[in-house]
Amino acid sequence: MELGSGTYKRIARNALRGNWIRAAAAGLIAGWLGVFSTSLLFKIKYVLASAGMVRCLETFPVASAFFLGCAVLIAIVHFFIGGVIQLGYIDFNLALLDRRKSSISLLVRRFSYWWKMICSKIAMFFILSLGYFLLLVPGILAVYSYAMVPYILEEKPDFTVYDAFHASREIMKGHKWELFCLRLSYFGWYILSILTMGIGLIFVIPYRYAAEAAFYNEISGRADAFYGREKQE
Repeated sequence: MELGSGTYKRIARNALRGNWIRAAAAGLIAGWLGVFSTSLLFKIKYVLASAGMVRCLETFPVASAFFLGCAVLIAIVHFFIGGVIQLGYIDFNLALLDRRKSSISLLVRRFSYWWKMICSKIAMFFILSLGYFLLLVPGILAVYSYAMVPYILEEKPDFTVYDAFHASREIMKGHKWELFCLRLSYFGWYILSILTMGIGLIFVIPYRYAAEAAFYNEISGRADAFYGREKQE
């Protein structure tokens, strides 16, 4: 059953009611720790972009070396901890939807999964690289086919990385366009955030990821199993 972007966003707003400040704080912390830039492909582009900046600043060797060193260090730290913090952030958003206690401490409760998350990021890198190498369309399809891998790894700690990729591919059948439309529906909000010098992102990010968690709840059947569809009405 497809509920549509409007319904997922309404569910998110209901879950965030009375929790906006805590959700904004969780989103800020998650962002600082690399949750929204967890992919290996992003890290490579980030370091390459930083190297380009250093090239432009080569007349200042000490400053450029310091800048590149910081960029590489941030990329490494985010690569190793961003994935597990992402699982914690997913749990935080699911807790909001479940009306469980959505403590910010949930962000740091999945460090035992760090190796599994690194393996999943490496696997995703090769899958997406192959997809984009073949053609743009297969790459985009791969992005959406495996978009729920982190959610599944959070929900099913006994799953292997292969199991999570397989499960994501299965539950996303017929739902790729739905997720694309949901993410696209926030485009206007991101534009407004740019106009506010990025301040609006403090609230747009929790809104978007709570809606995406609601999307996962629906397509995975978790909504019925955990708190019943009637709470979405």
